[in-house]
Amino acid sequence: MILKQQLQYRGKAQARRVVKDVAALVKVLIGEGLIQEPPKEEKKAKAYEPHAKSKKETINLEKIHYHIKNDTPSGKRIKEEFGKTFPDKKVFDETVVTGGNRKTHHDFGIKWLSEEGKKVVEFKGSEKKKPIDATKPPWENAVQFYNGTGNKFTVGHSYAKKFYATVLDEIIAHLDIKTPKPSYEEWEKDAFLQGKPKTPFVCELREKGYGGKYLSDIRRKFNKAFVLEPSELEILKSEVLKKANEVLEEKDYWLQINGNIDEPAGFEIRWSGKIGMREIVEIKQIGKSGCDINFEFTCEGENKFFGKLRWGYGQCITNIRLDLK
Repeated sequence: MILKQQLQYRGKAQARRVVKDVAALVKVLIGEGLIQEPPKEEKKAKAYEPHAKSKKETINLEKIHYHIKNDTPSGKRIKEEFGKTFPDKKVFDETVVTGGNRKTHHDFGIKWLSEEGKKVVEFKGSEKKKPIDATKPPWENAVQFYNGTGNKFTVGHSYAKKFYATVLDEIIAHLDIKTPKPSYEEWEKDAFLQGKPKTPFVCELREKGYGGKYLSDIRRKFNKAFVLEPSELEILKSEVLKKANEVLEEKDYWLQINGNIDEPAGFEIRWSGKIGMREIVEIKQIGKSGCDINFEFTCEGENKFFGKLRWGYGQCITNIRLDLK
């Protein structure tokens, strides 16, 4: 009855007073327990896109091929900068679509019509136009310069064996997994697989736990307790240096572009030649959040790079891997 009388008011000022009066009335009624407070709408978190950077990099690679092939002002500038950086080398004639996967460790090729074969290029960039620091490695703002299967490193095997021995039974009980627990040798086939699981046990684990909070929490709990001994860090330091140099040796050139490739004046650019990793003088295990296992490597000259040991295809499911960036 009160609301009906209030809504008979006319005019904007009166309407605003009605709104205030009704809000006050509702507050009183809630306080006296006569009505329930309406549920508050939860703010939705911005969706996490783990592959956002790599998708943008793919788009920029397509643009590089387009501008070089069509000899646009942006394409001319990319080639001119190559000539300035390597004055003793003839500027390449065209780009070649190649690489861009875990096995090849490069993003595209460049070719000279007067020569056979090609050289390969690693591309790293940013959509924001900003100066490129020549004192820092070209992968500074990149996704990574290496992502490899965890079983290529001692730390990967240690992580997997401890996880199998201390955590898997708890997961089986919580998710009520019916498939019998496999041997370690069988389980690790999927643990290190870069893709969806293939064994019956891990397939059921993925079906019941993928994307859920439980496996994410278990991962954090386990990771916080996974701390390497000094001797283990030394082994990792040696293995990472060897692998980093193997990967870097496969890249003939590096191309960095910060900004809008479609606008010749809208981006910063830098070419670099082959780069080797300097001796690693210090390694630290860093971070305590438990999201991933993180390492900081300091090389001669104070340059640093980072390692990340993590699950790459579903928490606690498949693809234990080590990324270097």
